[in-house]
Amino acid sequence: MVDRPHLLLGLAVLSIFWIPSIAASEVAVLELLCHSCGYRERFVQGADEIDQAHNVQSIIVVCERNRQIRNIKIPIDPGSETPGEPLVAKRSGFGKSDLLGIQLPRFIVPGNTCPLFPINAYLEANICPVDGSSGFGFKQIGQY
Repeated sequence: MVDRPHLLLGLAVLSIFWIPSIAASEVAVLELLCHSCGYRERFVQGADEIDQAHNVQSIIVVCERNRQIRNIKIPIDPGSETPGEPLVAKRSGFGKSDLLGIQLPRFIVPGNTCPLFPINAYLEANICPVDGSSGFGFKQIGQY
């Protein structure tokens, strides 16, 4: 589990404002862990060359309504097309997290009514979005 705030800040920046260079791609494979309920799942964060060609990157988000953590794709450049990617999430202002009690950037995926919030806020607060208890963290499993 990562306890250093600068790494969490880096994850936050990567999840919201990361713009990859054209020459290099970077995808991190992260394992999210909730110690109280035993939740353990792997996700990807970032963009490889194929994603870059489609103008998308993967981020990890939370739907508080059904206590689900999932990957979504968002545009790297919101003003450009996302060819071949029909279910790209759009940033939709801010929403209040009932679990954390704070305003967070909100994403909406076509066909889904649950507002999705970036995982980094839950990691920083050490609150597991699956069961609402403390003891939530991540490990970087790989990178490509």
